[in-house]
Amino acid sequence: MPTEPRPASAPAADDAAALDSAALDAAAVAFAAADSVVEPVAHASSTDASAHDLQSAREQRIRRVLDFEGRWTSHGGAKARAIRAEFGWTTTRYYQVLDGLLETPEALHHDPMLVRRLLRVREGR
Repeated sequence: MPTEPRPASAPAADDAAALDSAALDAAAVAFAAADSVVEPVAHASSTDASAHDLQSAREQRIRRVLDFEGRWTSHGGAKARAIRAEFGWTTTRYYQVLDGLLETPEALHHDPMLVRRLLRVREGR
């Protein structure tokens, strides 16, 4: 009875999406770390502009996730499918991002009632 190893299967779509999201997050962290390096004064305006772009992208991501979560609580259905369609993330990744952004001042500023409700739900678990 031969015991040949099984051929490697192609990664699942969830794995690919999680890897893409993780790669984007890692790239953003690397980009932010590269921005924190002290550069000559001549590049100060470009550093400020890129830091502003990162902050703007972060705030937009917070708004998108909170708006999605706020819309979703009003109706039921296949949330996992909607998360995949809206963000391209697995549900695990979506809840990791949502949990992380609940502690940010930007989230509280954007939708204080939703953030407080989600924090209460989280504390109850």
